[in-house]
Amino acid sequence: MADVKTTLREQMQTLHSILEAAIGDCPQDKAAKKLPGSAINSIRAIYAHTIFGEDGLLNGLMRGQKPVYFAGGWADKIGLEMPQGAMEPNWDISLDLDLFRQYASEVYKATYDYLDTATDADLEKIVDAGFAPPMPARSFVANILAWHVATHQGEISALKGVQGLDGLVLTH
Repeated sequence: MADVKTTLREQMQTLHSILEAAIGDCPQDKAAKKLPGSAINSIRAIYAHTIFGEDGLLNGLMRGQKPVYFAGGWADKIGLEMPQGAMEPNWDISLDLDLFRQYASEVYKATYDYLDTATDADLEKIVDAGFAPPMPARSFVANILAWHVATHQGEISALKGVQGLDGLVLTH
Protein backbone atom coordinates (compact mmCIF):
# COMPACT_ATOMS: atom_id res chain seq x y z
CA MET A 1 0.00 0.00 0.00
CA ALA A 2 3.03 2.28 0.10
CA ASP A 3 2.39 3.40 -3.48
CA VAL A 4 -1.27 4.04 -2.68
CA LYS A 5 -0.32 6.12 0.37
CA THR A 6 2.22 8.11 -1.63
CA THR A 7 -0.25 8.72 -4.44
CA LEU A 8 -3.01 9.80 -2.04
CA ARG A 9 -0.65 12.13 -0.20
CA GLU A 10 0.58 13.71 -3.44
CA GLN A 11 -3.01 14.07 -4.66
CA MET A 12 -4.16 15.80 -1.47
CA GLN A 13 -1.05 18.03 -1.36
CA THR A 14 -1.69 19.17 -4.93
CA LEU A 15 -5.38 19.83 -4.29
CA HIS A 16 -4.64 21.72 -1.07
CA SER A 17 -2.05 23.80 -2.89
CA ILE A 18 -4.52 24.71 -5.65
CA LEU A 19 -7.24 25.55 -3.10
CA GLU A 20 -4.83 27.79 -1.20
CA ALA A 21 -3.74 29.47 -4.44
CA ALA A 22 -7.39 30.23 -5.17
CA ILE A 23 -8.16 31.64 -1.72
CA GLY A 24 -4.78 33.23 -1.00
CA ASP A 25 -5.24 36.47 -2.92
CA CYS A 26 -8.97 36.85 -2.32
CA PRO A 27 -9.87 40.15 -0.63
CA GLN A 28 -12.15 39.91 2.41
CA ASP A 29 -14.93 41.91 0.72
CA LYS A 30 -15.00 39.59 -2.32
CA ALA A 31 -14.79 36.50 -0.09
CA ALA A 32 -17.82 37.70 1.89
CA LYS A 33 -20.02 38.57 -1.08
CA LYS A 34 -22.98 36.37 -1.92
CA LEU A 35 -24.00 37.09 -5.48
CA PRO A 36 -27.53 38.46 -5.77
CA GLY A 37 -30.02 35.97 -7.13
CA SER A 38 -27.57 33.08 -6.90
CA ALA A 39 -28.01 29.77 -5.15
CA ILE A 40 -24.31 29.53 -4.24
CA ASN A 41 -22.73 30.64 -0.98
CA SER A 42 -19.97 33.16 -0.50
CA ILE A 43 -16.35 32.24 -1.11
CA ARG A 44 -15.58 32.26 2.60
CA ALA A 45 -18.52 29.97 3.38
CA ILE A 46 -17.43 27.51 0.66
CA TYR A 47 -13.83 27.58 1.89
CA ALA A 48 -14.89 27.06 5.52
CA HIS A 49 -17.19 24.20 4.50
CA THR A 50 -14.36 22.55 2.56
CA ILE A 51 -11.93 22.67 5.48
CA PHE A 52 -14.51 21.73 8.10
CA GLY A 53 -15.55 18.82 5.87
CA GLU A 54 -12.05 17.42 5.55
CA ASP A 55 -11.40 17.81 9.27
CA GLY A 56 -14.67 16.21 10.33
CA LEU A 57 -14.62 13.40 7.80
CA LEU A 58 -10.97 12.44 8.10
CA ASN A 59 -10.25 13.10 11.76
CA GLY A 60 -13.69 12.61 13.25
CA LEU A 61 -15.23 9.87 11.11
CA MET A 62 -12.28 7.94 9.66
CA ARG A 63 -9.82 8.25 12.55
CA GLY A 64 -12.35 8.40 15.37
CA GLN A 65 -10.55 11.36 16.92
CA LYS A 66 -11.49 14.89 17.85
CA PRO A 67 -11.35 17.09 14.77
CA VAL A 68 -8.36 19.46 14.67
CA TYR A 69 -10.84 22.32 15.12
CA PHE A 70 -11.46 21.23 18.70
CA ALA A 71 -8.24 19.37 19.53
CA GLY A 72 -6.10 22.32 18.43
CA GLY A 73 -8.14 25.02 20.16
CA TRP A 74 -9.28 26.53 16.87
CA ALA A 75 -12.94 26.66 17.90
CA ASP A 76 -12.09 29.25 20.57
CA LYS A 77 -9.82 31.24 18.24
CA ILE A 78 -12.19 31.26 15.25
CA GLY A 79 -15.49 31.30 17.10
CA LEU A 80 -17.69 29.48 14.60
CA GLU A 81 -19.80 26.45 15.30
CA MET A 82 -18.41 23.56 13.25
CA PRO A 83 -21.32 22.49 11.04
CA GLN A 84 -22.28 18.86 10.69
CA GLY A 85 -23.32 17.59 7.29
CA ALA A 86 -24.13 19.47 4.12
CA MET A 87 -23.63 23.20 3.66
CA GLU A 88 -26.80 25.22 3.99
CA PRO A 89 -27.42 27.34 0.86
CA ASN A 90 -27.60 30.58 2.83
CA TRP A 91 -24.87 29.89 5.38
CA ASP A 92 -23.54 33.36 6.09
CA ILE A 93 -20.49 33.51 8.31
CA SER A 94 -18.06 36.13 9.46
CA LEU A 95 -14.58 34.79 8.98
CA ASP A 96 -11.01 36.05 9.24
CA LEU A 97 -9.56 34.26 6.21
CA ASP A 98 -5.96 34.61 7.39
CA LEU A 99 -6.74 32.96 10.73
CA PHE A 100 -8.90 30.31 9.10
CA ARG A 101 -6.10 29.50 6.65
CA GLN A 102 -3.85 28.77 9.65
CA TYR A 103 -6.43 26.26 10.87
CA ALA A 104 -6.65 24.83 7.32
CA SER A 105 -2.89 24.29 7.38
CA GLU A 106 -3.27 22.20 10.54
CA VAL A 107 -6.06 20.16 8.91
CA TYR A 108 -3.82 19.51 5.92
CA LYS A 109 -1.00 18.43 8.23
CA ALA A 110 -3.35 15.98 9.97
CA THR A 111 -4.34 14.56 6.58
CA TYR A 112 -0.69 14.07 5.59
CA ASP A 113 0.12 12.56 8.99
CA TYR A 114 -2.72 10.07 8.55
CA LEU A 115 -1.56 9.14 5.06
CA ASP A 116 2.05 8.80 6.26
CA THR A 117 1.19 6.53 9.18
CA ALA A 118 -1.88 4.60 8.00
CA THR A 119 -1.42 0.86 7.95
CA ASP A 120 -2.73 -1.38 5.20
CA ALA A 121 -5.56 -2.32 7.57
CA ASP A 122 -6.36 1.39 8.14
CA LEU A 123 -6.62 1.96 4.39
CA GLU A 124 -8.85 -1.10 3.95
CA LYS A 125 -11.18 -0.14 6.83
CA ILE A 126 -14.69 0.50 5.52
CA VAL A 127 -15.88 4.09 5.89
CA ASP A 128 -19.62 4.69 5.96
CA ALA A 129 -20.31 8.41 5.92
CA GLY A 130 -24.01 7.93 5.28
CA PHE A 131 -24.10 10.10 2.15
CA ALA A 132 -22.13 7.76 -0.12
CA PRO A 133 -21.87 3.97 -0.38
CA PRO A 134 -19.54 2.43 2.21
CA MET A 135 -16.01 2.13 0.83
CA PRO A 136 -12.43 1.43 1.96
CA ALA A 137 -10.64 4.41 3.53
CA ARG A 138 -8.21 4.61 0.59
CA SER A 139 -11.15 5.03 -1.78
CA PHE A 140 -12.83 7.50 0.56
CA VAL A 141 -9.74 9.73 0.49
CA ALA A 142 -9.36 9.44 -3.29
CA ASN A 143 -13.01 9.75 -4.23
CA ILE A 144 -14.69 11.80 -1.51
CA LEU A 145 -12.09 13.99 0.22
CA ALA A 146 -10.16 14.78 -2.96
CA TRP A 147 -13.33 15.38 -4.98
CA HIS A 148 -14.66 17.67 -2.25
CA VAL A 149 -11.56 19.89 -2.26
CA ALA A 150 -11.37 19.98 -6.07
CA THR A 151 -15.04 20.78 -6.56
CA HIS A 152 -15.15 23.60 -4.04
CA GLN A 153 -11.87 25.04 -5.28
CA GLY A 154 -13.52 25.31 -8.69
CA GLU A 155 -16.50 27.11 -7.19
CA ILE A 156 -14.19 29.55 -5.41
CA SER A 157 -12.24 30.25 -8.60
CA ALA A 158 -15.44 30.78 -10.58
CA LEU A 159 -16.85 33.14 -7.93
CA LYS A 160 -13.63 35.14 -8.01
CA GLY A 161 -13.86 35.33 -11.79
CA VAL A 162 -17.42 36.66 -11.86
CA GLN A 163 -16.34 39.34 -9.39
CA GLY A 164 -13.60 40.56 -11.71
CA LEU A 165 -10.66 38.77 -10.07
CA ASP A 166 -8.35 36.19 -11.58
CA GLY A 167 -10.02 32.92 -10.67
CA LEU A 168 -6.85 30.94 -10.27
CA VAL A 169 -3.32 31.94 -11.04
CA LEU A 170 -0.81 29.11 -10.82
CA THR A 171 2.87 29.83 -11.14
CA HIS A 172 5.55 27.29 -11.81
